[in-house]
Amino acid sequence: ILITIVLLIGVSLIITEKSREFIGFPSSDDQRQPPILNRALLRADRIIMKTIESEPDQFLNIDYLSQIDNFLNSFNTALIVKKENNIVYFSPFMAEIDANHQAFLEQRINISQISQGESDIVRVSDTLFMKTIPISFTDNTNGSLFLINDATTASQELQAFKNSVIYILISFLIIMIIINTLITFLLSKQIVNPIIRLKNAAQQIQKGDYNFQLQAPSKDEIGALFESFEEARKQLKKSEETQKKYEQSRNELITNISHDLKTPITTIKGYLEGIRDGVPKSKEKQEKYLETIYQNAVHMESLIEDLFLLSKFDLDQSFYQFENINIKEYLADCYEELQFDFQEKGIKLEYRVHYDENKLVKVDRQQLKRVILNIINNAINYKSTGNPIIEMILTEKEEEAQIEIRDNGIGVPDDILDKIFERFYKEDKSRSNRSGGTGLGLYIARKIILDHGGSIWAKSQVGSGTSIFFTLPEARENKI
Repeated sequence: ILITIVLLIGVSLIITEKSREFIGFPSSDDQRQPPILNRALLRADRIIMKTIESEPDQFLNIDYLSQIDNFLNSFNTALIVKKENNIVYFSPFMAEIDANHQAFLEQRINISQISQGESDIVRVSDTLFMKTIPISFTDNTNGSLFLINDATTASQELQAFKNSVIYILISFLIIMIIINTLITFLLSKQIVNPIIRLKNAAQQIQKGDYNFQLQAPSKDEIGALFESFEEARKQLKKSEETQKKYEQSRNELITNISHDLKTPITTIKGYLEGIRDGVPKSKEKQEKYLETIYQNAVHMESLIEDLFLLSKFDLDQSFYQFENINIKEYLADCYEELQFDFQEKGIKLEYRVHYDENKLVKVDRQQLKRVILNIINNAINYKSTGNPIIEMILTEKEEEAQIEIRDNGIGVPDDILDKIFERFYKEDKSRSNRSGGTGLGLYIARKIILDHGGSIWAKSQVGSGTSIFFTLPEARENKI
C-alpha cells in the first residue's frame, strides 16, 4: 500500500506538469519565454499568418478586424493592430484584462522594436500571454499585430484536471484499501479461520478427545480437507472404542477363564490329594476318582482350545482350509461318530435329511465340526431332565444348505435369545454346576459360520426346547 501511495503521488505530479506544458504553461519557476504558445494563440496565429501573406491590408479594414477579433475572443484572445506608431485597432476584449497587466501591455505595444519577420512571445503572468507578429503593408509601411491571450479559463481547467486526477487517485487508493481489506477478510474467513479450527481439532485429538464434530465451511478444497479430517476423527474414535471394547472383553475373558480353570484345578487337586492319602480304598472308588480327574482335565483342555481360537479371531488370522464337500455325507459321518457316545449318556441323537445329495458346499471340515459340537454341547448343558433328544436336520434352501440342531431342553426366554451368541454370555449368572460352558461356544460358532459366508440364528420356547439354525452357501462346482 505504501509503495502504491508513493507511485500515485509521483504519477499525479508528472501528469500535472506534463499537462501544463502540453497546453502552453511552463513551470511556475521558469522565467524564460514559454517553449510553445498556448494552444489558442497557435490556432489564431495560423489564421492570421495566411491573411498577412495574401492580403496584409485587410488588417487596416475595421470590419474585417472586428470579425477577426470576435473570432479570437472565443479563444479568450484579443487583437491589437498597430501601423507605424498609430493604433489602428484596439480590441474591446482588453477591457476585461486586469488593469495591472493592461498597463504593461500598453507599454509593450508602444515600443516598436520588432523587425520584419521576427516574432516575440511575452509572458505577462501565469495566465496572460502576448504574441507580437510583424507585418508589412502594401504601402511599404510596417506594423505589428498583438495577440493577447487570457489563459485564466485554461488555468482553471488545468486546476480542475489536476484536482480530478488527485480525486481519482485518492478514490483508487481508497478502493485498493477496501479491496485489500476485503481480500484479507475473505482469506481470513476462508483459509485462516478453517486452519485454526483444524489446529484446535488436532489438539483435541492429541489429548484423546474425539467427542466433537467438524462441519465443512465450504465445498471447495478446504471443505474436502475438513471432510477427510472428520472421517479420520470418526475412524480414530471407532478404533478407540473398539480398543476399549477389546480391553474390556480381554479382561472379562481373563476373569471367566480364570474362574473356569480354577474349578477343575481345585477338583483335580482335591481328588489327587485324596488318592495320595489313600482315601479311596476300593478299586471302584479309585476309578471314580480318576474318571473325575480325567473329565476335569478334558474340560480344562476345552477351555484352553477356546481361548487359543478366540485369540486367532481377535488377531483376524486366516486359518481356514476350505474345500468342497457333500454336506449330506459329512453330517451323516458326524451322526455316526456321536450317537454311540450319546447313548451312553442317555441322550437320543437323530438325523433327518431333506437335501439333494449331489449338492456341494465349501467349508473347513474341522471348523464346521467345531460349530456342530459347540451347539450340541450347549444343548446338553441345558437338556431336559426327562428324555433328552437332540436332532440334526439338513434342509435344502435356495443356493444354500440349512442345518438345524434342535433339542427338547429347558428353552431360552425371548428377551435374551439374541444375546446367546455374544462373547462370554451365560444365562446362568450364578455359574452353577448345571452350566459347564464358558460362554464362548456359540460365539465361536457364530464367528465361524459368518466367516463361511453363512448366517446363524436361534428360535426357542421356554419349557419346549431350542433350535439353532445356520446356513452354508452352496459351492459352484457339483459332484460328478
